[in-house]
Amino acid sequence: MIVTRRISLAKLLWFTWPRLLLLVAFTALACLVMEQFPRELLKALSYAAGFLGTALAFLIGFRNNSAYGRWWEGHRIWSKLKYDSRSFALLVKGLISGGEATAETRRALVHRQIAFAWWLNRFLRKLPPGSELDGLLLDAERAAAARRQTPPLALLETQGATLRQLADDGHLDAYRHVRFTELIQGFNESLSSCERLKKTPFPMQYTWFVYYTLVVFLFVLPLSLAGHLGYWAIPFAIIIGYAYIMLEYVGRYIERPFENAVNDVPLDYLARTIEIDLRELLGEENLPEPVKPRGLGYLF
Repeated sequence: MIVTRRISLAKLLWFTWPRLLLLVAFTALACLVMEQFPRELLKALSYAAGFLGTALAFLIGFRNNSAYGRWWEGHRIWSKLKYDSRSFALLVKGLISGGEATAETRRALVHRQIAFAWWLNRFLRKLPPGSELDGLLLDAERAAAARRQTPPLALLETQGATLRQLADDGHLDAYRHVRFTELIQGFNESLSSCERLKKTPFPMQYTWFVYYTLVVFLFVLPLSLAGHLGYWAIPFAIIIGYAYIMLEYVGRYIERPFENAVNDVPLDYLARTIEIDLRELLGEENLPEPVKPRGLGYLF
């Protein structure tokens, strides 16, 4: 997620250079043919450019609104996961009591929930488990989860089995067991919702239609302006065309919130926040540092 209020022009150009190159090529072509066609014919193209630009603005606006909805839904899912994880740790800390063995079980439950957040992070970004999982899981448990198609689900299964054992041993009454079960179901809902966003892309036919309409518009725009402005059409065509390119770029990238890119939902930041909060609830003192923005203000 980009958190800086300023972004350099060089960075903008780096993000959008393929389409900007296309716009410059079309503008250069307009310069070459400007003197080959009557001015009245070029002026007539301004009607086509106006209609195309208006239609394209509506298309990009709708697409960007839908894309932001997907990004915001991803953020809401992880915010709910953070809330549920805190509730889970509070229940583990306050509702389970007993001897030394139960204290170890409390620690294992909370550490496994931290591991769930980090493994879900890596799973969505298609990355192998990182060092964040070190010390959170038993080696056998981590190896067994890694062999599963959906490793975070394996951790939830283990959580459920541990809670059932606690209930059988008399450390959880029926009401408390039901409350823990509801939280496990909430974690599974968050996992499934993230998978839905990850595996269900924005309709590609709509993406293609916007792209091809943009290409046609970038081709017609400099020609239509040349009929009115002559060679002054060059800077105006680049400025107007680049505004459309930037708007299209924004929607194209925020529609995928879990791609390990600068426009992502900040999964590392959210997972680390969950980890710090849950470790504090356990009374641990050696806490990891919060995730901070990198480089020019990119929060991962």
